[in-house]
Amino acid sequence: MDWIISDEMGLTVGHVVGWAAASAMVIGGVIPYVPQYLEIKKTQDAEGFSLHVCFALLIANSLRILFWLAEVVINSIK
Repeated sequence: MDWIISDEMGLTVGHVVGWAAASAMVIGGVIPYVPQYLEIKKTQDAEGFSLHVCFALLIANSLRILFWLAEVVINSIK
């Protein structure tokens, strides 16, 4: 049994939790890189920093976001 917040909107706790988890997945991919950025900014030294790794992560996270958006669109059509 899923608790319904509003009969008009049909918004359930499951929907809210699902959107929160999906948003955390999208935003959470960036969080681990904040300390690295701060360290590079503080020391003004980017030794060990690889643009290839950044490119690979950028592509991977972009594909993850596009997959998530495509899933939302497909589920809204059904």
